[in-house]
Amino acid sequence: MDATFYLASGAGPHGAVLLLHGLPGYEQNADLAQSIRRGGWNVLIFHYRGVWGNAGSFSVSSAIEDTAEAVRFLRDPRNAVKYRIDPTRVVVVGHSLGGFLAGYEAGHDSNIAAVAMIAAVNMGKINADPTERQARLKRWETQLHPVRGVTATDLLDEAERHAKEWDYKKWAGALHGRSVLLVEADDQNHADMEALAIALQLQGNAALDHEVMATDHSFSDHRIALQTIVLNWLERLKVDPSWSKR
Repeated sequence: MDATFYLASGAGPHGAVLLLHGLPGYEQNADLAQSIRRGGWNVLIFHYRGVWGNAGSFSVSSAIEDTAEAVRFLRDPRNAVKYRIDPTRVVVVGHSLGGFLAGYEAGHDSNIAAVAMIAAVNMGKINADPTERQARLKRWETQLHPVRGVTATDLLDEAERHAKEWDYKKWAGALHGRSVLLVEADDQNHADMEALAIALQLQGNAALDHEVMATDHSFSDHRIALQTIVLNWLERLKVDPSWSKR
């Protein structure tokens, strides 16, 4: 898989952020990656199989596997030395579909130190409302040119088959006790993000940071504000004494 590694300056070791883009990834959040690197973190951005020229066919299931593989890459002892990574401080941050993938990875890997979900789509709920399903289908049909081996209908059908296991509200218990950042936009994922925030609060997750921004799905006019929110959250993680317990 094609990837870009943003190496933080200094001897390190540095914590590592896996930054996951959406589908297909027109917004790759490279500005956010550079800001995070300036904040003293290594950052890895990669393209999932079947997108942007990568071999294979895309599916959400394969993207879940790709995300876990990227985490393994960051934890590999050889890569930890080469890229000055602290493998105990791996954080996943994702936008849109990437936000869903970040939540899935953190919910299924207890060694992920913290997770940020930005305007995250809830793949377990995208078929719940027929009107919303049709609207999403039309959007995706115009956006999947860089995606190989799958149609918008295929992706919605895959999500329907996995509806129960891909409803990210159900991961609230698995995320309990870890630092979680939720950043909402005024978009089609707003209601699901609100539901996730409530589910985390009901779990008593005192480490929840929840931000709501009046902007579009790509945070087009709030890019600096988005960077500030993420950087402040990461900075708090740096000084959090619970790091040593993870």
